[in-house]
Amino acid sequence: MSNYMNQAVGSAKETLGKLTGNDNLQKTGRKQWAEAKGEQELQQQKAEREQNAPEAYRAGDAAKGMGGAAKEKLGAVAGDDKMKAEGRSARAQAAGEAAHHDNLSKNDNSGI
Repeated sequence: MSNYMNQAVGSAKETLGKLTGNDNLQKTGRKQWAEAKGEQELQQQKAEREQNAPEAYRAGDAAKGMGGAAKEKLGAVAGDDKMKAEGRSARAQAAGEAAHHDNLSKNDNSGI
């Protein structure tokens, strides 16, 4: 569920808890809303950091890719299809993040 949806559901639970006198539902809703709001703010801060300095993330992208490749190879040697698939997935995710950071750098350098 998205952070916005979790905030809405949490707010609804809190309001319903207030209206019905259900303190537990009210507290649960408030907690759900606060956690979702905090996660949303963290994601926004990360996106801003990536936008301002995408090159700082490239080493991490490379490390994730190498780790994924190693896990994929180890899975192949060990005959562990799950490990092999996890490694392939990690490599693909790292490649996607690297492409994203490259695009941010290109856009930043072109004055966009």
